Amino acid sequence: MKKFAVLLAISAVTFIGSAEKAHAIPAFAKAFTERYVNTSKDADFVAAAKEKKCNLCHFGTSKKNKNDFGKAFAKHFKKTNYSSTRVREEATAVKKEFDDGLKKVLAEKNPEGKTYQSLIEAGKLPGTVEE
Repeated sequence: MKKFAVLLAISAVTFIGSAEKAHAIPAFAKAFTERYVNTSKDADFVAAAKEKKCNLCHFGTSKKNKNDFGKAFAKHFKKTNYSSTRVREEATAVKKEFDDGLKKVLAEKNPEGKTYQSLIEAGKLPGTVEE
């Protein structure tokens, strides 16, 4: 019985250690909120952005599902560069890097040919859900 308990414990540790961890990137949402949502004078945009939260870039229940804005974002940002440790340790460098990358994302056009910047300025959410 002891052998079984040891085998079960080893199996559990192996399973937990090998499970793929979810990568939430709170730095992305926080930065977008600080720069655009909190500074917007458009109450409808603010309310919609706060309601959507992660779904500004994603759709569905899986965070692997990215809308057009999320895909544009992913081209310019690698989540490994925005780990919570790096964000805390290199705050100034990360802020500048993020601002530079975000300018590139916002200059890109969505499938309808409008820049993400122009959508935000018009009080519209930048991403569209793919069917």
